[in-house]
Amino acid sequence: MLAAVAFCCSCRERPGEPVFVISLEGGTGPEPERVVVDSLQTASADTLPVPDSIPEDTVSLPVAPRFESLEGSRVLAVEIRGSLYETLQQACAGQEPDVIGAHFTRCLWWHIDPWRGICAGDSIIAVYRDEGFGMENRTVALRYAPVSGSSNRPFAVYQFRRTGDNYPSYWRADGTEAVRLLDVMPVSTFEEITGVFGEPRGGHSHGGLDFKAPEGTPVRTPHGGRVVRMDWNTGYNGRCIELDIGGGYSEIHLHLQGIAPGLYAGSSAEQGSVIGWVGNTGRSYSAHLHYQINDENGYPIDPLIFSGSHTRTLPQADVDGFAQFRAACDSLIGAP
Repeated sequence: MLAAVAFCCSCRERPGEPVFVISLEGGTGPEPERVVVDSLQTASADTLPVPDSIPEDTVSLPVAPRFESLEGSRVLAVEIRGSLYETLQQACAGQEPDVIGAHFTRCLWWHIDPWRGICAGDSIIAVYRDEGFGMENRTVALRYAPVSGSSNRPFAVYQFRRTGDNYPSYWRADGTEAVRLLDVMPVSTFEEITGVFGEPRGGHSHGGLDFKAPEGTPVRTPHGGRVVRMDWNTGYNGRCIELDIGGGYSEIHLHLQGIAPGLYAGSSAEQGSVIGWVGNTGRSYSAHLHYQINDENGYPIDPLIFSGSHTRTLPQADVDGFAQFRAACDSLIGAP
């Protein structure tokens, strides 16, 4: 059971006011267990898609608690003026506003276009940490409320680890997952999707999905096909491989630690076979897989549309724990 939450101020701030820190009475519970992922089950609407395994001598994953503590968290409430990033620059200067904005954006983009869909007067209130408790994304819970008259809809998400997962994901109040998973995945264990198709990045748009995962996590071809090329433009792509998957389409995997032995231009890889391992090569700032689908003209298309996607629901065993955690968060951010 969560310990009582003690505030260092007597009321919740209105948008634009300073943040306040949350402390908890008591400890944070037992040390998280460590597990090694091996032979995850076949995909269904309620399981992480396969196939994948992490050899015992390659990667050992620290598993987060079933639901995260609010220890050391902050609450930030802002009313949008200009862009989200401009708003955060004003609201939390000196507290890495760009980092906080990136983390908030990863919670928003499953519901709304955070670059073009947010309006002046919209409000965001979030619980976040200065440290990620072993994870990059510091957002514990986030509520978005549109300005009166907007066609946007309010929503809230909560960071919670589903039974059987190695990392927390983001879940709506009804226990459905906000994050969309490909029906056939190139990796089956990952910390977070840190890039989506179409995300503006300077002078270009992101052409695929980025899966943040530990170095050495096996990468498998979701569709199988013939190897078209390997290790081109490595200064940017790092170790990489492209497969012709039929119908004029190809799949591309970038920033790999290495490519599986026996693969070469013209060779074939069966669907679900290991073609490499997650790395941090090329223009990459942390270990992740960039996964991309190109059409017959070489233009990238959204993998979520090409391959299909689904969301999961929390199992009955997690319902009570999630409800308890959600209630603690809602006492800080309000209910949508």
